[in-house]
Amino acid sequence: MSVKETPHIVDPAAAETLPAVLRAASLRNSFRKKKSGQDLRESRQDSRQADQDMQQTDQDLRETRQDSRESTQDSRQTGQDTRESRQDLRQVGQDLQQTSQDLRETRQNLRESNLALLESEERFRLLVDSSTDCAIYMLDPEGRVVTWNEGAERSKGYKAEEILGRNYAIFFLAEDVEAGLPARELAAAARDNHFETEAWRRRKDGAKFWALVTLTAIRGPEGELRGFAKVTRDLTAQKVAEEALRTHNAQLECYRIIVENVVDYVIFTLDAEGRIDSWSPGAMNVLGFAAEEALGREYSLVFTPEEIEAGEPRQEMEAAARSGRYATEGWRVRRDGSLFWASGVTTAIRDKAGRLAGYIRVARDMTAHKRLEEARQGMAADLESRVVERTGELKASVAELQGKNREIEAFVYIVSHDLRAPLVNLQGFVRELEESGKHLKAVIQACPERERCWPGVLPVLDEEIAGALHFISASATKFERLINALLNFSRQGRQVYQPARVNVWELATSAVATFQKAIVEAGAEVEMGNLPSVTADSTALGQVFSNLIGNAIKYRNPECPLRVEVGGQAEDGMVHYWVRDNGLGIPEYGKARLFQVFQRLHPDQAEGEGMGLAIAHRIVERHGGRIWAESREGEGTAIHFSLPGNHGSAPNAA
Repeated sequence: MSVKETPHIVDPAAAETLPAVLRAASLRNSFRKKKSGQDLRESRQDSRQADQDMQQTDQDLRETRQDSRESTQDSRQTGQDTRESRQDLRQVGQDLQQTSQDLRETRQNLRESNLALLESEERFRLLVDSSTDCAIYMLDPEGRVVTWNEGAERSKGYKAEEILGRNYAIFFLAEDVEAGLPARELAAAARDNHFETEAWRRRKDGAKFWALVTLTAIRGPEGELRGFAKVTRDLTAQKVAEEALRTHNAQLECYRIIVENVVDYVIFTLDAEGRIDSWSPGAMNVLGFAAEEALGREYSLVFTPEEIEAGEPRQEMEAAARSGRYATEGWRVRRDGSLFWASGVTTAIRDKAGRLAGYIRVARDMTAHKRLEEARQGMAADLESRVVERTGELKASVAELQGKNREIEAFVYIVSHDLRAPLVNLQGFVRELEESGKHLKAVIQACPERERCWPGVLPVLDEEIAGALHFISASATKFERLINALLNFSRQGRQVYQPARVNVWELATSAVATFQKAIVEAGAEVEMGNLPSVTADSTALGQVFSNLIGNAIKYRNPECPLRVEVGGQAEDGMVHYWVRDNGLGIPEYGKARLFQVFQRLHPDQAEGEGMGLAIAHRIVERHGGRIWAESREGEGTAIHFSLPGNHGSAPNAA
């Protein structure tokens, strides 16, 4: 009996299991590829998918085994064909076991990879958080802050809860935001994957700082933009240092240009030992040494032998080292041996550690000035001797003038007194003649023959003799007033003043009150201004105001109402007073002799002897002050005088 060939039957369950096995093998290969650099998140997702596949594979294996057992039972009934199927199933089982082993290895590898990834993430987080001198954070594609480290908080001043979710444009200056700079930087980083710049940025408190900014684009597996990594470093100190260095270099260049172009000054430097290590054109011009002749030589090169022997160069450098700078003047030597007078300064140079690095010497040829100074001193000495001589002569002249002045005053006093006696006699004889005339007139009237002699005698008695006596009497009276004025003027030169603090306003008000009747009759207006107090003789100062106010009233302009202003002010250690009116004014010809005695410029306007301003002038001068006038004829006069503000004993001087 021939055995019928049994067809090869593939178990359906095994057929369904085979793709799972193949998928597991494929996952193993995929995992091995991903270990070489696949994105971490996809690895985790693949790991979870592999776990699910392994679970599904286990389930499939159990079902396959169950099906295998059922197939085994069926195969016994089917004969020879079932044995071949069992052979195939056995092979499939082996493959499934191998696949299960591979999946267990894959799970172990994924677990180890996850642990390594977590450790790497932790190390990266610690690295970022421990970086306190750099701001390291991430932005989403729109520029919003999504991570924040301690360095960012320290650099920019924002805490994490204050900044997360906010746009990074908050760190830009207002003008940069307005110009769209934040968006342009993101666009550049997205286009080129990297962007770097240096610019001013703003902290939370509004302060600016100079920042080195780096933006790096972060992309997914498909190249899609997921955000940006941003690193910012504060370079303000470096920026300031660079600017300072740039400024310093510019200044050094300016100094170099100045030194090279200054030919009237000797400028050179010395090392710490006093050897010349730089030489300017000015040094060559003044001293005559070329640079190659001077460099490396001792500073004593320009000193005289006497100064070198006395150790002057070393002493000068030591003094500069002690105090920082040392100024000197003295005779120095040129290359040709000629001497010149040098005035200069030696300045010590020190490094950052304070160690002496050398010296700078700046000097100028002052020979011409020295000669002029010597000439000036000689002239000054000569002038001083002449001044002493002239002072002695002036003192002798002053003493002589004072003596003559005293003699004149004594003469005026004596003459005034001597004239007063005959004047009194003259006035007495006039009165006696008047009485005699009256008596003679009475005798004639009683005479029987009066009718014969009366017509000839009466006109003589009533007109000629009476008129002559009246003229003699008026002249004697005027002569008496002149004598009294001279005595008063002379008395002002001899009177001993009693200086005291004077209330000038009360003094001037009292003087105005004495003219009250004349003021009312003239319809005048007197304005009293500020009158500061002063130290003076009260009586003498009162006479000054009385004379000036009296003159203003006497010499008023009849064509307009009189207005008198009395005022004063303190200025430059003096007290300035004035009496101003709108009267007749002073003619030009009279201004030069205004303060002399017996000067009457308007004799037809009022009576007087012309002594008021002369007396005022003498009183003011004896108080150490001065008096002057401002006037225009027909417009009025202002008499000014000033007295020392802290007047002492000067009023007693003759």
